[in-house]
Amino acid sequence: MCTIDEKSFNLLTDNQVTNYHETKVKVMKNPIKVFSLQANLFTSFIIISAILILTLGITSYMITNQEVVDKTISSRILLLDEINKQIDIQLQAVEYDSLVVASHPLIVEYLQEEENSFSRIEKNEQVIDLLSRQSYIKEGIHSVQLYAKGSTNNYYSGVNGIFAYSILEQSPMYDRIQHADYIWLGTNKLINGSFVQRKDDVVSFSRKVLSPEGKELGVLVFNINISYMHKLLSSKAADDGRFLLDTNARLIVDSSQVKSDALPYSAISEALPDIMNQDSFQKQYAIHHFDEKQLLVWSKQQRTQWVSLDLISWTSITAGSQKIKNTIVIVAVICVLLAITFAYFLARQFVHPIKGLVHAMKHLKTGRLNTRIDNEYDNEFGYLNNHFNNMAINIEELIDQLNRKNQQKREADIKVLQEQMNPHFIYNTLDVMNWQAIEAGAGEISRMLSLLGKMLRIALSSGESFIPIRKEVEHITCYVELQKIRYQDQIHIQLNIPETIYDYYLPKLILQPFVENSIIHGFHSRRKGFIAIRAMELPEAIVFMVEDNGHGMEDTAKVREQQHHGVRNVSERIDLYFGAAYGVKVESVLDQGTTITITIPKLTTIPLDWERLREGHEGHERKD
Repeated sequence: MCTIDEKSFNLLTDNQVTNYHETKVKVMKNPIKVFSLQANLFTSFIIISAILILTLGITSYMITNQEVVDKTISSRILLLDEINKQIDIQLQAVEYDSLVVASHPLIVEYLQEEENSFSRIEKNEQVIDLLSRQSYIKEGIHSVQLYAKGSTNNYYSGVNGIFAYSILEQSPMYDRIQHADYIWLGTNKLINGSFVQRKDDVVSFSRKVLSPEGKELGVLVFNINISYMHKLLSSKAADDGRFLLDTNARLIVDSSQVKSDALPYSAISEALPDIMNQDSFQKQYAIHHFDEKQLLVWSKQQRTQWVSLDLISWTSITAGSQKIKNTIVIVAVICVLLAITFAYFLARQFVHPIKGLVHAMKHLKTGRLNTRIDNEYDNEFGYLNNHFNNMAINIEELIDQLNRKNQQKREADIKVLQEQMNPHFIYNTLDVMNWQAIEAGAGEISRMLSLLGKMLRIALSSGESFIPIRKEVEHITCYVELQKIRYQDQIHIQLNIPETIYDYYLPKLILQPFVENSIIHGFHSRRKGFIAIRAMELPEAIVFMVEDNGHGMEDTAKVREQQHHGVRNVSERIDLYFGAAYGVKVESVLDQGTTITITIPKLTTIPLDWERLREGHEGHERKD
């Protein structure tokens, strides 16, 4: 990302600085919120597909590679076990043959006689022939040497023969030989002093020759060809190295010497004790880094406790896995390319209907209310398209309704302006009539005109649609007084409205039409009647009740269709102002009376926007 140094930043204008910060914030914003839906869908699909393909490929490679390693380890352990069996058979044969020769009467008698005695000299050829016979008839036996204790002379044929004990004492192997009745000595140079010029590498086995009394008479050494040992250790496996070790991890045979690129035993000998610790020894394998990563697999002989050890390069093990890896990479690349193609077409299919919806919204925004979407979908896109079309229809209808209401409001405003002068004329006329009635001595008529004037002032209320309940009570009181004068107390009207609700507001003149309806229709053929006007305060509403003991009715729905239009006017106004949660409820029993229940919300102030007020009460459930 490019940045601006402080000097250049100071030279920017305010607008450039603002644009710079807006661009920087936009770049740092969540890309899902910045780029198009098609780009987000395409990129997200590719990323998810790549992650899944890589995860599957890497997992498959790791599992396959581990399977190859496990198979290599198990098969190599079986191979080493079989090699150990073959070696042990040959070792037992050598040990047995050495025991036969060491206990042969000719050898024992020969070593017990004096060195220069005629009898011993006479037996030299027989003893050499006995020793040489082993190397002639036994495969793998290089030579057999007898080191006679107390002897200073050497008698030999080739590399087989009888040698002075002092030659053995000068050998580096003597320390191990003298402390054991028999022992395998491992790979060493042929012990023959300076009499025999050959310096072959052999694997030697030494056994002490004992007299019947258990006295050491000499040492018999069987030498095995190193090539024969390599033959026993060799197999068709492409090993980097194979070693035969004794119980103390000393090298007996190193077959890696026959391979120029193999790792010698000296390169691993120091690290071998730590590698073959107690835990790893039970597993029979370990992985270690020498010059490169190597796998070590071993098997231990049960009888001799010797260990056959294979050293295998990790590269040779995983060579087959590399082919699988290359195949996985090729398949992954093909899958990614297919995913890119599929993602492109899928993103287009998803974005096309959304673009159509956005385009339609832009048309609707510019005022083209007749905009509609041709819906071809039955899924979520179809749901959105249908709702958009319905929304466009509703908006068009609402705007038409709003235009009609505005027109009606303008007409009503003009009508109000035209009638503003009428109240003054009526007040003055009623006042003249009142004084005329007073002068004529008509007190009741004067009283009725005074009450009518008060009712008229409250009804007009300076054009307000809402008045305090106090004014409503005053209006209904005046009306009740008028009816009492007319009917000479034949109809008893009881008013019971608590003063605690006087300060709340309500749509004006909602009680008088129902009282008037009871008088006109409830008692039209009766001389006496009773009307009760009560109110009670609820937590969120105020309830008015108008009860009479008039004729009643069978069908309460007819109350809004009777000649007194004020009842219908009240019901429609409450529904218009407050919605279906509030309104008028009519209960009537024929020949017993009628009860009108009027429910309105608590209003502490005059609502400035009755339409918003109505929306606020739409969600309330009406309680009848």
